[in-house]
Amino acid sequence: MAMRHHERCDAEGPPTDPAGLAAFVIARPTDEEATTEHQRLLELSTLDDRSALAAGVDPKAAMFKVNQNVPRVGTNGGTAAGLVGSYDTVARRLRAFADAGVELFMLQFQPLEAELDRFATEVLPRVRLLEPVRG
Repeated sequence: MAMRHHERCDAEGPPTDPAGLAAFVIARPTDEEATTEHQRLLELSTLDDRSALAAGVDPKAAMFKVNQNVPRVGTNGGTAAGLVGSYDTVARRLRAFADAGVELFMLQFQPLEAELDRFATEVLPRVRLLEPVRG
């Protein structure tokens, strides 16, 4: 994705509004398996005291207004970005974000090493095979 973005910048000039995305990823072989894992993590998250995470954060920030009633796993919007699904679903969603101008992906995984390995093995190769949605 990065190479294509740079090629596009060379041809069209720099994007006017580059963006980044912080999100929590839950990728599984099927959408159903990912949804089941999401539910499990949501149940576990109800056991956490998140008050320390919100200390010093501006409650007027757009992220909190948009996502205030959305149950999610992770911080900074977490699973609200929609990166929960099959390997193909998550790959298509990442491709769409990249095509929309997202240049920086700050992704969260739990447990970190196992899920990061799954992401690198199963999702990234699929993202690389997808053609840009536009342009």
